[in-house]
Amino acid sequence: MYRSELSAARACPRAVRTAARLLGAVFALLAAAPSQAQGPYPTQPVTMLIGYPPGAIVDTVARQLAAVLAPMLGQAVVPENKGGAAGLVGANLASKAKPDGHTILFTAYTSLQIAAATNQGLSFDPVNGLLPVASVGRPTTLLLVGADFPAKTFEEFVALVKSRPGIYNFGTSGIGSPNHFALEHLNAAFGLKMTAVPYKGAAQMLTDMLGGRVQAIFGSSSLAAGHLQSGTVRALAIGSPDPSPAFPRLPVIARSGAPGFNASGALGVFAPPSTPPEVVERLNTAINAALRDPAVQSKLGEEGIILDVQSAADFGKKYRGEARDIAGFIQRHQLRIQ
Repeated sequence: MYRSELSAARACPRAVRTAARLLGAVFALLAAAPSQAQGPYPTQPVTMLIGYPPGAIVDTVARQLAAVLAPMLGQAVVPENKGGAAGLVGANLASKAKPDGHTILFTAYTSLQIAAATNQGLSFDPVNGLLPVASVGRPTTLLLVGADFPAKTFEEFVALVKSRPGIYNFGTSGIGSPNHFALEHLNAAFGLKMTAVPYKGAAQMLTDMLGGRVQAIFGSSSLAAGHLQSGTVRALAIGSPDPSPAFPRLPVIARSGAPGFNASGALGVFAPPSTPPEVVERLNTAINAALRDPAVQSKLGEEGIILDVQSAADFGKKYRGEARDIAGFIQRHQLRIQ
């Protein structure tokens, strides 16, 4: 029987080729089986790069979010600070990471939009070289001075600084950071000449203001909370676009002579380009669920965060639209962010 079947196969080479193709397909399926058996995303701990150093509001919110996301995703979410260059160091690393969703970026993304409009020498595109995953919100930002600063109100601050051009230093979270952009906007809107002094993080910036090296900063309400209570720091105005119920007596700079003013860096999560849509959707769903949790909302509310929950698609449109608006604003006002 065996010899007769062998003879038949030799007599029909087409049958042999067909059988070989079928065997090849079977072996291909077997080879693919181990990767499929790993299960849906995520299959390993997720590294959350944080675009700013420890102590910044970005770091605080990122770590709170990471702790809530871990049980939702079924894997550890490991925060890793990669601060520097107003968030560009972390963003650059994220843009070059493996696009499988196991490395994501949490950052104050306004600085990325500013960099795209002002820095032509970057090794990556901050707007198109990252994939927007989820919007988180923005912190309540205040114009802060030390307790011994002569001006007691925002109007007095503007009048004093304007009368002494080039005398006062203003701390920022690095060249091209949201509060650096806001300082240049403040200078342009009110005819001031304050000098920007860059720092790697908000904590050091605040410390130097208390020590007198710089006279004013834009800082989050959570950063300044203890100092505001003790009286070592005084808030003169709100740098965020909207009034804050926590500071009802403070003027909003955007409504006090500087339309469109915004010193608040919006917070969001990004992934490397080419990350699969199903992974982006999984992350967006989990992050949005976390932000809708009452306990999370309460904690972030204590940090002064105004939440902004969106789909990944809507966040992508917002992110790129804001980048165009910022570029246009810088060009119209001829602002120098360097």
